[in-house]
Amino acid sequence: MIALEPNETFEIVLKSDEGKPREGQPRFIYRYLTCRQWRRLARFQDQLELQKNADNVMDAIIEAATTNLIGWVNIIDTQTGPVPFDIKKFEDIVTMFEAQEIILKLLGQKMMFGEKKRLDLQPGCDMAGNVSTPAGTADSPKNANTEAVKQ
Repeated sequence: MIALEPNETFEIVLKSDEGKPREGQPRFIYRYLTCRQWRRLARFQDQLELQKNADNVMDAIIEAATTNLIGWVNIIDTQTGPVPFDIKKFEDIVTMFEAQEIILKLLGQKMMFGEKKRLDLQPGCDMAGNVSTPAGTADSPKNANTEAVKQ
């Protein structure tokens, strides 16, 4: 399960940094989201405009953008130099717009072929966070419910 494996990560590059050479390109490193985390972020994004308190909105954006953030590379402060990873410094290095861009990229996380395991037989999740298993497998919802009723 890719979301539970600590070595399975992906990088997010802000649009403003996409043209920079990779060796100096600022990148944020994330673990893959579980279905529950993805659903929570999607719900947050849907409800963002309904919030009235700016402080609460900003706190929620930072919390959402740092979900599963485990590191960064090439984050340089022009006055002090390289910024060592500390999740508490996140809001000091990005703008609110960049944090929102990160949230959108988190919601659009994808695996690159050749880099990750094939997930043909792995359960998936839909927009509501429901987990599905390929039909006819021992763990499919139909079989699981049947077993629960028999016992």
